[in-house]
Amino acid sequence: MKRQRILSVIWIATTVFCIVLVPQLRADEHAKPNEIGWVQTNGPYGGNIRSFYAASKGVLLAGTWGAGIFRSTNRGNTWTPVNTGLAYEPGEGFVYVEVFAQKGEVLYVGTQGGLYASTDGSNTWHHVPNFRKSESISGIVVIGDRIYVSTLNTGVWYSDDGDSWLQVNNGFGPKSVRELSSVGTTLIAGSENRLFRKRANEDALTAINDDFFVQQIESLAVMDDLLYVGAYTSEGELFKSKDEGDSLTGITPENIGNPVIALAAFGATVYAGMYGSGIFRSDDGGDSWVAVNEGLTVTDQKVCALLAVNEDTVFAGTAEGGIFRTMDGGDSWVEVNTGLTNTTVGELAVIGKTIYAGMSERLVHSVNGGESWQPVQISSMPGEYLFSTLSVSDGVLYVGAIRFGPRDQGGVVGGVFQLDERNNALVQVIANNELTGIQYLEIVGTTFYIGTQRDGIYKWEKDSDPWMTDLGLKGHFITALSVNGENVYAGTDRGEIYRSEKAGKPWRLVNSTDMAGSTISRLKSVGSTLYASAWGKGVIRSVNGGDSWTPINDGLDDRAVLTMVTVGTQLYVGTHSKGVFRWMADERWWEPIGSLPRQVMSLGALDGFLYAGTAYGGVYKIQVEE
Repeated sequence: MKRQRILSVIWIATTVFCIVLVPQLRADEHAKPNEIGWVQTNGPYGGNIRSFYAASKGVLLAGTWGAGIFRSTNRGNTWTPVNTGLAYEPGEGFVYVEVFAQKGEVLYVGTQGGLYASTDGSNTWHHVPNFRKSESISGIVVIGDRIYVSTLNTGVWYSDDGDSWLQVNNGFGPKSVRELSSVGTTLIAGSENRLFRKRANEDALTAINDDFFVQQIESLAVMDDLLYVGAYTSEGELFKSKDEGDSLTGITPENIGNPVIALAAFGATVYAGMYGSGIFRSDDGGDSWVAVNEGLTVTDQKVCALLAVNEDTVFAGTAEGGIFRTMDGGDSWVEVNTGLTNTTVGELAVIGKTIYAGMSERLVHSVNGGESWQPVQISSMPGEYLFSTLSVSDGVLYVGAIRFGPRDQGGVVGGVFQLDERNNALVQVIANNELTGIQYLEIVGTTFYIGTQRDGIYKWEKDSDPWMTDLGLKGHFITALSVNGENVYAGTDRGEIYRSEKAGKPWRLVNSTDMAGSTISRLKSVGSTLYASAWGKGVIRSVNGGDSWTPINDGLDDRAVLTMVTVGTQLYVGTHSKGVFRWMADERWWEPIGSLPRQVMSLGALDGFLYAGTAYGGVYKIQVEE
């Protein structure tokens, strides 16, 4: 639009050529992306696995939450992405895969964006013709020559030729179907809290067992003529039926404490996966159970998917740790994630030649530029923590973390941990159960500034007084901090920017209306200049300590800025959908750095390379000018 207006002016009055066109030509020149491309590093491997499928010819498929489909042809030893043709979430580059099925030589996959098919063994995918686009698919079942597809919004559909589709019940059945399976020729559907059934000689899905009404149905599995139902109640129930759902018997393992999310059966053995309690196995059809979690950490026991290939080989998909495999019937599990990059790296930090990548429940490091990643030991951390922020001071890595607990035990509490590099482990240096969740750390020398979710800001002097100083801003959700001389700056989730002189009360609101209503994602000081970024509002700059602000968004194609980093005097930002930009101070223009169709969550730099931590894509890197 801007270019069209300029050309119109030139057409009407060519005398303004030097005033209007030349600056625009400069802008176009700077808008060209770098020719150097981003390269995905080898990890960190893992991620959120939602579904499995054993296709023909020994092909295994894994559906992820965000990164689409990965395929293995060597029993899970290595995985490669196979997403060609799948539609991504607009502007985000995400594919959420829920379920697979196969009819003859045609593979089907159901995603949150529709139903897709492959006729070349999963190499390429195409949207199934005549099936509603953008439909969220929850189940696919093949019975004879007919294929059934369930959705979260429009019930169950069927097709005999894969081309024309009709609704079961003509749309009068359950609208939101979460699970779909079959017992012989009988179709079983699980809605939010009821079971439905359609036998071969029936035209409609009808509710069965009026006494079976739960909070939410999570999973279905079939072994011969037995139907297993995982349902979410306050106790996380598991049921078995010998008569297609007419009667159901509770077979919940004792003391599981979590709902059954995934089920798999082979022969006489049933596996049940819980979100938080790991995996249980039954060798007698579900009458008795034993926990089989050897090799799974507490984090890895958030199981979302199971696949039993044979009596001994089972694959488990987890919410964070990716894929695990047992080849001894569950007695031991090993991670098999090579090539599977579905991790969300929210924080990056660089110390010397080492890159640290923080995910919500894991911390890893690489000493070879991302060629391989090794875990940092967190077994010494009390309870279950989520990493919220990384910070470096004097060559030492510090980690801010959040722990969720019962309200009577503090609810959301926080702690700060220091990396013991010699032992590759985290050691707690600050623990305060009165803090409501640590969100951001800013460290200057030995002084720690700690921003929390609702408890405001605290200051702590390392190796001195064990108590922290309350700096105020109670009730605010602190999302960013920056210290410049004696001034401390704080950003909030409501677009507010506060300044405290001499690192203490009082706080003065130095907000710019340009950021109102948004979330401040980063505050960065470069010399005497302060930069602030926000979701949806881009970047603003202040050269007088925050007294006045100027938007600097020319060339920034995506103003949903998630992260900001300084490399020397260079300023870089990572965005929601348009990748990374560098601020060209002399031209007052944002230059795109290559093309990275990922949501950029964090940035770091090492040896002439810029590293980007992404959502569902691990870490990418690109060579940049020093």
